[in-house]
Parts: sequence; structure tokens; C-alpha cells
Amino acid sequence: MKKLTFFLVSLLVFTSVAFAGNSCQKVARELHTLQNQIVDKSFRHLKKGAWGLYDAGDGKTVKAVYCGRQVSPKTGKKYDMIELQGRFAGQVWYRLTPKDVRYSGITFRFWTLEPMEIYAQMASGLVYISKREIELFMQLAGRRWSTILKEGVIVAPPDCRHIPVIKVAHLKFPGGKMIDATVIKSTENRGEIFCSPEVPFGYIKVRGGHARQAPRLLDFGSQGGKRRISSALAAKATPLINPNKPGILNLPGFSIQIRGKGK
Repeated sequence: MKKLTFFLVSLLVFTSVAFAGNSCQKVARELHTLQNQIVDKSFRHLKKGAWGLYDAGDGKTVKAVYCGRQVSPKTGKKYDMIELQGRFAGQVWYRLTPKDVRYSGITFRFWTLEPMEIYAQMASGLVYISKREIELFMQLAGRRWSTILKEGVIVAPPDCRHIPVIKVAHLKFPGGKMIDATVIKSTENRGEIFCSPEVPFGYIKVRGGHARQAPRLLDFGSQGGKRRISSALAAKATPLINPNKPGILNLPGFSIQIRGKGK
């Protein structure tokens, strides 16, 4: 589950956005435009079967496949769904949610991806994770959903102590595919994230900073990807019910220690 959670966050993480001062506001506008372009082209208008293949480290690869808008076998609600395929498979079901931030008399609308459900395939079975439990897993993993993935994590009031540097890099992929990637460089830890609305899911790679375990895009395509977890199989997934107190959270194949507040 930790591998799946980390990959999911890495796949969809881009940047926080700040608004203040002339130079900061200029960069913020660029990041605002980039985020909305990526959400629009790399998620909203993807064709069913679009895919990205990633180097997940340790000689392993993970394939992300956009499976289109589907009806959840657990809730009956319709969401977009991406399936991650490695040794095991997992699905994230999400909806596009607008987030408005008002600054200096201007309203900036960010489109974000709001995760609603997750199906995680374990060695001994398939687990269903509701929206309520998703946030807990992120806390247990020591990570936050990014601005692009979680509604409402946009920085406000603004913080312009570390304004990122934005540049363009030309990247080549198998089959002669050429991509102009936007590179966002942190002035705090000098880490760089490469992203582009020209590839499914927008994410390409992270370099420097804390990128030792971050996945890297190897190849991508606009069609041909197939789901591994069928709707019938998902309907039989075991719901995850998390205790609201410290203790051991038992899941098929592994356990997680839950600590109380302040521990």
C-alpha cells in the first residue's frame, strides 16, 4: 500500500501556488495557468486507454492507465478513474473540483483533482478505501495531497520566501516523441519537477531535492491501455474500516501502527 500511495502522490504532485509582490505574482500566474492546462488536457480530455509507463525504482515499472468515467460498484456514483499496474494493481477514482482563490481583487480559479475512492490490490485480496479513509492513509504515509490533487491546499495567505524558477526543457521519448516540458525549480532545496500537458497525467519526473524514490516517465501513449481490476472484481473488494483510536490497523497482507494525537 505504501508503494501505491507514494506513486499516486508522485504521479499527481506539482506545486503550491503563492500570490504576493510583482515577481511572485508573475510566477504564480504562470503556475496557475500551467496547473489548469495540465488538468484540462492531461486529465479532463484524456481518451479512454491513454497510458504512461514509469520507472518506479528497484528495477520495477508501473503503468498508469486512464479508464474513463466509470460507475463505482460500491457507491453507484460516476467518477473518472486511473488504474496503476505493477506487481499489484490499484485504482484511484476522482472528480474535477474548482477551487477559487481571491487576491488583490482578482479571483483565480484552480481546477483540482479530488480523490473519492481507491481500490488497492493486495497479496491476499482487494481492499476498498473510501474518501474518509484516504486522508488517513496520507497522514500515515507522512505526505499531503498536492494542490492539484486535493481541493483547498492552495497557499493563502501567500508565502513568497522561496519563489520557484520556471524554465523549459526539450525531452525525447521512445518512437521519436518530443516533448517541451516545463521545469519548476525550487529555490529552497534546488529540486526540479518536470511536467507537461502533452503527456497523460502531466507528470514526467523529479530531479534533485528529495527525488530519490520519485518515479520517472519512460514512455506514454494516447490509447491501448486496459484495466486489470474489473468492475465485478471491484464490487467484491473488502471495505477498509479504520479505528478512530490508537492501535493496529490490519489489512490483507500487512499491518499499520496507528498512533494517537501528539504521540
